[in-house]
Amino acid sequence: MKNFSMFLLLLTAAFFNEKIMADSSIIYTGFAAPTGIAVDKQGTVYVTNWSGDSVTKIKANGEKEILVDNILSPAGIAINQNGDIYVSSYSDNYILKVSSEGIQSKISTGYRTPTGIAFSKDGHLLITNRSSGEISSLNLETGSVITRASGLNLPVGVTELNDGSLVVTQYSGRLTHISPSGEKRELGHDFIRPGVGIVAESDDVIIAIDNGANAVRRVNVISGKTELLADNFSGAVALAKQGNAYLVGTWNDGNIHLIK
Repeated sequence: MKNFSMFLLLLTAAFFNEKIMADSSIIYTGFAAPTGIAVDKQGTVYVTNWSGDSVTKIKANGEKEILVDNILSPAGIAINQNGDIYVSSYSDNYILKVSSEGIQSKISTGYRTPTGIAFSKDGHLLITNRSSGEISSLNLETGSVITRASGLNLPVGVTELNDGSLVVTQYSGRLTHISPSGEKRELGHDFIRPGVGIVAESDDVIIAIDNGANAVRRVNVISGKTELLADNFSGAVALAKQGNAYLVGTWNDGNIHLIK
């Protein structure tokens, strides 16, 4: 009887663990080290090709076209409410803007290997400087740049929560919460090596890539509790939210996966 009870306990645990894990499938292929993913209001998907020096646009019907080429090592990508697209050039240390009309222009320079980018709540562009360990904030109206955070170790991804705090993925193995006053708290105890992709799921919860584990994890910023959302990705790096689902870009096979 004791052995049978233990069997039921293990079976129940396996069932609930399976339910926690999200389903995933490959939906797009043929990318060159996809590092950043962004989705506009119309559902159009944009992917940065790190080793292809280009940005790919994926239309609603699945058709792909090159939106930007000859941008050296494009990494992060973000889209504002007006449909303007911003891309970081990791190797050339600048931010490229592609207006909603398709006009391309370098709008800000002087960064230190800018990697993941994201918008803050006040509409400024947050930029991770991997080699200097800083988070920059670019005012898109004035062009001025300030440092939002420093003393980080290989920051590659950032998201801002509704209270103005930041959560930063660091390739060194750290996932750090930074309060509006600058206080840092480590959250990445379950991560092997956080990747570029990180998004806020709610006020207190973020979703982030664990590149070292080929996985995607959900973290409650208040409690620090971490759950495995999905795994078995071959070199997971990029992440974006699409409705109630997530898109994951994998370097090793050049694919975009859907998890839901």
